[in-house]
Amino acid sequence: MRLFGALFLLSAAAWQPPAEVVFDDPVDIAPGQVRTLPLPVRQAPRRIVCFYQVHRGADARLVLLPAEDVDGWVKGEPRQLAGQTRFARTGSLAHVAEAPRELVLIVEAQGQRRAATRLRLLVRLMDPSLPYPPRAIPAEREKGERLVWGSLGLFASLAAFAAARIRRNWRRRPWWPA
Repeated sequence: MRLFGALFLLSAAAWQPPAEVVFDDPVDIAPGQVRTLPLPVRQAPRRIVCFYQVHRGADARLVLLPAEDVDGWVKGEPRQLAGQTRFARTGSLAHVAEAPRELVLIVEAQGQRRAATRLRLLVRLMDPSLPYPPRAIPAEREKGERLVWGSLGLFASLAAFAAARIRRNWRRRPWWPA
């Protein structure tokens, strides 16, 4: 038992979380505007992995650059980009930060529509030695509804069957002692 406890403590001490979720929320952006998200990379090397999916509004894109270059990028001056995506309904971006530094993730909405753009953004910091994760698959509402209704139907049918058995056994029970 002590050996098991010692092995458990050693494995717990050596375990590190594979990914640190920095941001996992919906983002609203006015047409033609940008939103910035600071990404402090305190340990190096770290892989920055970003996924986004537009729920409503215009297409969007992600731009990752050092914090000191944000003002120049907004003014339109050419700057060194760590990574960027194209304007699309869904996309991903990955970058390996070799040294600890402050990075900024810019979420930009295309200015073709008048309505605000709403997208779901997931940003994770990962160990670069781990395999690159596959693209995040969003939940499908129809499949979830089918699963819930199917579970409720199965429960209702089992409850009805059990109630019928109880009723039958209740009627067969002798009520008067002999």
